[in-house]
Amino acid sequence: MSEATQELDALLPELTAIRRDLHKHPELGFAEHRTGAIVRAWLERHGYAPRTAAKTGVIADLHRSGLAPTIALRADLDCLPMPETTDLPHRSVHDGCAHKCGHDGHTAILLGVSALLARRRNELGCNVRLLFQPAEEGVDGGGAKVMVAEGALEGVEEVYGLHNWPGFRSHRIHVRAGAMLAQTHWMSIRLFGVGGHASQPQLCRDVIVAGSHLVVALQTVVARGLGYEGGAVVSVGKFSAGTTDNVLPGSAELEGTVRTFAPDVTERVLSRIREVVGGVASTFGVRAELELAPGYPVVMNDPVCTAAVQRVGAAIVGAPQVSDVGLPIAGGEDFAYMAQATRGAFFFVGTGDESGGVPTCHHPDFDFDDTMIPIGIRMFLGLVDDHIARRASGRLA
Repeated sequence: MSEATQELDALLPELTAIRRDLHKHPELGFAEHRTGAIVRAWLERHGYAPRTAAKTGVIADLHRSGLAPTIALRADLDCLPMPETTDLPHRSVHDGCAHKCGHDGHTAILLGVSALLARRRNELGCNVRLLFQPAEEGVDGGGAKVMVAEGALEGVEEVYGLHNWPGFRSHRIHVRAGAMLAQTHWMSIRLFGVGGHASQPQLCRDVIVAGSHLVVALQTVVARGLGYEGGAVVSVGKFSAGTTDNVLPGSAELEGTVRTFAPDVTERVLSRIREVVGGVASTFGVRAELELAPGYPVVMNDPVCTAAVQRVGAAIVGAPQVSDVGLPIAGGEDFAYMAQATRGAFFFVGTGDESGGVPTCHHPDFDFDDTMIPIGIRMFLGLVDDHIARRASGRLA
């Protein structure tokens, strides 16, 4: 253990430098060309034979034969299409693109894992498949879906993914069996009325007033459409209408997101949204076009894999620091496709503090906490060792 700690400590300065370089040069989903090149160069340097997957993703097997039983570890590569407002030395050099979800840190963690595993290649009784996945942030259905379709999980017995989370206290592990993250739906509502002069609203059918009532009415879908247990989120994130102050527009557009965790709740929520949109449109004499498009499925953690995360987490951070508090989370994750293809588990590592003042993921001031790199590496390495120990003892199932 002392030798392993020394090896990890020796890697940290370089991994931190890589993480900050990736942060400075963010790339959107399926456009991670520079990022992928850095990953491939690192893997080749450590004796791997990486191959391209899902356009800009990278896969590498610890054992080149690929014949041994396999455990897979996943990190995401892409950034968000949003600005950065920090004054960090490594702030994004690309306007409108920024690593505001910590994927730069996840990539650095898996690079560290690859280097340390390479030194143990001849000792391990199983293959480890490293999945550097593109396009987690909702591009064209998600990079995980493409990777699975291309066969990235063929022969894989278990798959694990992690995510930093400022909403949880630093270096605490949060995981649960079953629903971990939500199913997502994209919601688009287009309203068509009658435009005209703002001084003569009686001659118009005002889509702004109708849309404003619709935003409020949609909040009743959960508050008055579900019981005390809830289990859904409906949010409008975009409302576009009009071009100037004295003209009532003839059309408006709203976009939002729907998050659910169970099929019966999903059906109820989508049904109520249709009723509310139709009712509000009728009330204000406008026409509505509603589109509800499914996004990522629910991330369902396998109980066996969840127990492995809990064991490893307890060994690394202590059992009291491992919990399911605050779960499930209404965020969406395309890791769901991997967890559908084989059993797996997704878990959070906390990066927040007592004050709750650390900027959350997707905030323009967010930056990945580099002190999470070693704990992320230890978690992944621990899961590999746990997998091997269960296989050797016949307790893998």
